[in-house]
Amino acid sequence: MASWTLIVPEGLLLAGALVALFAEVLFPGGRRAGAWSGAAFAALAAAVSIAAGSGAALFGGQFAVDPATQVARTATLLLTSAFLVWLGGAGLERERVREFAALVLFASLGALLMAAARDWIVLLLALEAATMPAYVLMGFDRGDDRSLEGALKYFLLSMVASLLFLYGMSFVIGMSGSTLLAASRLQPGAVGVVAAAFVFAGLLAKLSAAPFQWWSPDAYAGAPAAAVAFVSSVPKIAGLFAFARVVAVLAPQTAATGPLLAAAAVASMLIGNLAAYPQTDVRRLMAYSGVAHAGYLLVGLATGTVAGTQAAVFYAIAYAVPSMGVMLVAAQYGATLDALRGLASRRPWVAWATALMLVSLVGVPPLAGFTGKLYLFTAAMRSGWVWLAVIAVVMSAVSAGFYLRIMRAMFFGTDESGEAPIAGSPASAAVVVACALAVIVVGVASSPLLAAITFAK
Repeated sequence: MASWTLIVPEGLLLAGALVALFAEVLFPGGRRAGAWSGAAFAALAAAVSIAAGSGAALFGGQFAVDPATQVARTATLLLTSAFLVWLGGAGLERERVREFAALVLFASLGALLMAAARDWIVLLLALEAATMPAYVLMGFDRGDDRSLEGALKYFLLSMVASLLFLYGMSFVIGMSGSTLLAASRLQPGAVGVVAAAFVFAGLLAKLSAAPFQWWSPDAYAGAPAAAVAFVSSVPKIAGLFAFARVVAVLAPQTAATGPLLAAAAVASMLIGNLAAYPQTDVRRLMAYSGVAHAGYLLVGLATGTVAGTQAAVFYAIAYAVPSMGVMLVAAQYGATLDALRGLASRRPWVAWATALMLVSLVGVPPLAGFTGKLYLFTAAMRSGWVWLAVIAVVMSAVSAGFYLRIMRAMFFGTDESGEAPIAGSPASAAVVVACALAVIVVGVASSPLLAAITFAK
């Protein structure tokens, strides 16, 4: 196929976002038509992404799709489509569903550009394009003070993170004489280390990894659970992919990269897993869970090896699917442990699907979470980071406790919240079931997916 077909998925997402935004004009009387049309555009973009494959670089090397990029883009598009199907079928009666769908599509567009960026300027613009719609999504309930407070914290820290990234990026470009990632050069000594540290600090904050994770619990707890379901999962695939690209370029040029990322990984795993235990709000619990899983992802990147990077990208997908599924259940049936009590007696299939996704996050075989962690920890041990792998294994075992709290509430509790669940539909039910089945398929058939994550040299 012609090389221009590589950017067709982005064009389809942009078109879908505009259609969703003006859905009330284009589809009179269809309150949720924006979500349905957006899902169709995202699914079509995923099909085009698969058909187009990978190819040569475009725009002077600033944009390229290699096999690994194709995997990240396709996974992002499929999850976006699934989320919009849930949004269209979940029975949400708020009038601004079309705006919600449009923001999701704009954020996904930024994520796709981020995954294919091969230039520092393009990467920065794509990073902001993926993040700015998320500010609005997190503060979507304008009448809720907690939602606005969380969105403001997210905005302020994200701006600081962007400034850190931009500052470090300017050093790298100045030392390299080029904005292309492949041409990046760090001068030996303190200047090179400082430049890399600022770049990594900005990206760590975007991933909500320690020590820049403080915004996520407050932002998630105040935001609509549906917004958390998207923001906490889908953009992280592209974010991790961009992080992997930057590490691949800068790590060989400074020996400080490995220890820096390893320290962030340990801090993220400790803070995330231990702070999740006392939480009773599922959104806040999953926020700390996200911090812990960011630590697992950093284990793979800290190795500085191709196997570690492949494992990190694979695990980003293995984490995003159940994370989104669990939060969709919380969005529909209640975002607190009290609201989920007795869910097994009211909605047995929902409870069992949620349990399957939770044990995948723990890392129970043969599910996707187990396979992803196996690849990560194996890569760490083979590259000499045995102590880091041991800490990660211990923290994985520790995480079982707070995930089991959700399962205990669903299967052994009695609903005392008085909250009425949002009316569902076969479409929204199918999305939750699909997420549960996906963790089985990705776990069992992991080898072809891992082999497809091939980075162009």
